[in-house]
Amino acid sequence: MTTANTKKLALTYEGSVKHVWEAPDAPDNLWFEFSDDYSVFDWGKMPDTIDNKGRALVLIGAFFFERLHDPSFWQKLPSSANLKKFDSKSLARRFENSVFAGPSGLSQAGLRTHFQGLTDEVGSRLSLTDASRRNDRILMQVERAQILRPQLGEVLQQPVFFYPFQGKIQGTTLIPLEIVFRFGMPAGSSLEQRLSTIPNYARVLGFKSEPKPNQWFEFPVLEFFTKLEPKDRFLSVQEAAVLSGLTADEFSKMTELALDVALALHEIFGAAGIELWDGKVEMLAHRSADNSPAEIVLADSIGPDELRLLYDGHQLSKEMIRQFYRGTAWEKSLKEAQKLAFERGTTDWKEICVRELNSQPAPLSPEFKSCVSKLYGVLANALIEAEPFAGQPNLKEFGTQLTTLKAKNSNTETAKAKT
Repeated sequence: MTTANTKKLALTYEGSVKHVWEAPDAPDNLWFEFSDDYSVFDWGKMPDTIDNKGRALVLIGAFFFERLHDPSFWQKLPSSANLKKFDSKSLARRFENSVFAGPSGLSQAGLRTHFQGLTDEVGSRLSLTDASRRNDRILMQVERAQILRPQLGEVLQQPVFFYPFQGKIQGTTLIPLEIVFRFGMPAGSSLEQRLSTIPNYARVLGFKSEPKPNQWFEFPVLEFFTKLEPKDRFLSVQEAAVLSGLTADEFSKMTELALDVALALHEIFGAAGIELWDGKVEMLAHRSADNSPAEIVLADSIGPDELRLLYDGHQLSKEMIRQFYRGTAWEKSLKEAQKLAFERGTTDWKEICVRELNSQPAPLSPEFKSCVSKLYGVLANALIEAEPFAGQPNLKEFGTQLTTLKAKNSNTETAKAKT
């Protein structure tokens, strides 16, 4: 692993949750720094910060990358008791595929990711155990990839994004897709709306009949969304294949890897007593100079901000925060702003929401914020053997606290309705 003095890092990208740094003496690497900020509904930085969030995300991400890199983990996956709920024939096809079982497949070589390790303030490498015991700045070192952003044009008075053709580009490149996997359709899932509005969509996903809410599917399914546009846009498989810039074989391998990763995460969370219902992954394509088929690499990070997790009926991910804002005046204004932006042929719906509709998100309530601030530490302790966050409740205790908070809020709403 390349090392660099992180005090000489230069900020190359500042997002609402993640900052990306680079170093002049390590041009092939980037460093991720996770903040305590959060974002919902593609808004960007929200009014609050959440204690423990940034440190928990870097540790949880490293935990998953290390686990998925280990071939012995994949060798045990087919016998997982947590996967028995899914159709056995579907699982057999997955585990017999060359992407899983071939000579260079997951069960033999593990999963290739862009993760290169954790570092401290001056670039010294840290093991996950060492990092879990520290409270200072921790960075995630990753392989650098070029990002080919789409160009916004206008056709027939409508905004249209034009993507550069990536098939002939060498090196490591971000595949501009968010790949969403789903094991079911819990409350709040956008899939329910697509099933009701897209003709025959259940059949397209491979279902023999319309799936029911809050029930496990017989097998995981994939959906695709844009990654580099101002708002994530749903894509058909055909559209996703074109935007990816991959060949047919490369795109097929990417989908197989995404499904395998989904099953792996389902097993890891299941072993901790947590239900994984859906989530997203991102990939890179690495092409060598001889134009051989691209290697597909797991990228970004994995954590509760990318997943929908439940424990004893309670949300244990960013969905918990989304539900706080659902039904608020701000969310309604946000949807109206997006509608107006579409009608006007512009993508700047956030500006419309703020300037024209005079609407912005309100801060979290103190009691709710206190509960959310425990979420990330609780999850990190449930997954990582070193239990990096002292003084946090365990999963069962946290579930009890969420039950109490829900009951209190319900009683408050009932009282308001009577007045």
